[in-house]
Amino acid sequence: MKKIFFGMIVLLGLSTLKADAQYVRRKPGFNVNISFNSHGPRPYRDAVWMGPEWQWRHGRYVEVRGHWVRRSQGMWVPGRWVYTRRGYYWRPGYWR
Repeated sequence: MKKIFFGMIVLLGLSTLKADAQYVRRKPGFNVNISFNSHGPRPYRDAVWMGPEWQWRHGRYVEVRGHWVRRSQGMWVPGRWVYTRRGYYWRPGYWR
C-alpha cells in the first residue's frame, strides 16, 4: 500500500513538470518589424490582438506575427518568457 501511495505522489509531482518546454540560455528578442504596437486599429468591435508569439521550430524559437481574433469568453493573457534554473522557455498566451 505504501509503494502505491508513494508511486502516486511521484507521478503527481512529475505531471506538474512542463514536458514540452524547450529551454534556451538567452531569450530571443522580437524583430523590429514585429512590434507590440504595429497592429493598427481594430477591424471590428470585439477584436482582440493576439501576439506576437514564439514557436519552437527546427531546434530554435521563431517569431510568429500577431493577428486579430474574435473575443472569446474571458480575457486574453499574452505569452511571456519564463526563467527557470534550466533556462528560459516560452509560455504561450491563453484565455483566462
